[in-house]
Amino acid sequence: MSTDKVYVKELVSLILRYKFSIFAIVIICVALSIQMTMFMEKKFQASFEINIYSKYFKNPLISEIIPGVYNIPEMRFTIDSMVKEAINDDFIDSIGREFSIYSDQELSEKEFAAQRQYLRDRFISYSTGGQSYKITFTYSDPLVAKKVAQKTLEVVKDHFINSRIETIELVKKIMIRRLNAFNASQKITGKGADTALASKSYDVLQAELTKINADIAALSKHFNVGHPKIAKLLTRKKTITRWLEEFEGADHGESSYDSTMALGNTKVVSEALTSSFFTKYHDFNIALDIEKKSLESYIGILQRPQLPTYPTWPKKKLFASIGLILGFVLAFIYVYLREVFSLNNYEHLEKEARELNTVVLGHLPEVTNKGLVTSKKSSTHFSNKPIQRSQLLDGPMH
Repeated sequence: MSTDKVYVKELVSLILRYKFSIFAIVIICVALSIQMTMFMEKKFQASFEINIYSKYFKNPLISEIIPGVYNIPEMRFTIDSMVKEAINDDFIDSIGREFSIYSDQELSEKEFAAQRQYLRDRFISYSTGGQSYKITFTYSDPLVAKKVAQKTLEVVKDHFINSRIETIELVKKIMIRRLNAFNASQKITGKGADTALASKSYDVLQAELTKINADIAALSKHFNVGHPKIAKLLTRKKTITRWLEEFEGADHGESSYDSTMALGNTKVVSEALTSSFFTKYHDFNIALDIEKKSLESYIGILQRPQLPTYPTWPKKKLFASIGLILGFVLAFIYVYLREVFSLNNYEHLEKEARELNTVVLGHLPEVTNKGLVTSKKSSTHFSNKPIQRSQLLDGPMH
């Protein structure tokens, strides 16, 4: 008969037999797991959440030049890219130095890059739906975590506002250059070059200097340098050059004067374009005033940075759960090993026989006093009554 069957009753009895050992192993593992969190480095997390309203991406004053964004996924991608631009390497380095996160020792380029990457990994930014965005910073000091989150909020907010202002300011500068070019073209055609030079417009001065250089080159083929006409042109060139030095360092880009003159400098066209550009320029000035006075209306702060009161890592509940599972595993291994290496009844008899220097012949079943032990196939039976001496002498026992 096979004896490899496993009975639930036997398992329950086995667990009850080792219940104190199992309970002790589980409690010790849970306690050690919780105690381990006391020695691990704490990590605190400070976060903030902002919402960029749709009107930030829509400006009717510059919509004819720069199209707005009307698609929610595109807005989300734009916000994500602008947040990453705000949290750039320069900002990361300033945080590392201000809060002494970077090492004071002189580091190699590789070591410095590793520290920067470590600090960058402390930042986590993700979209929370629509135009809402959340940024978190994790660090071992809760006060530093809050201060870094506050500074990050200011930098991100300023980056959004400044990007919007810079876009309109750039268009405004281009408009001013165009207006100066149109005015210059009207003055040159209407009142002469001398009157135009009085405005000291960069484009007009540059165009006049080009013309003077061409006249000097033409006259030099026929006259000496000391000729009165050439001397007069050189004096005029020196004056214009001195005026142009006042514009040194400014970004004038492509000559607006040349591009304007290429369009044609008729009086009707110039006056129409000038009037249109003056109107646009006036609208841009109004837009800038509105933008500067309503900066807060474009960005809503849904959650401000707060001082973290409990660490996000290590988590005691998580470690307690791991300790509980580990305790049950170790308890199972303990019970299994005890059962494998423990001796059964027959092995105990063999051990005793070896100690007594004898041999085990077999194992008799337990006989009770409830009655006779009978067999259906044989009429031979045994009685638990004592055998009399006369019965042994008379014959065989039945």
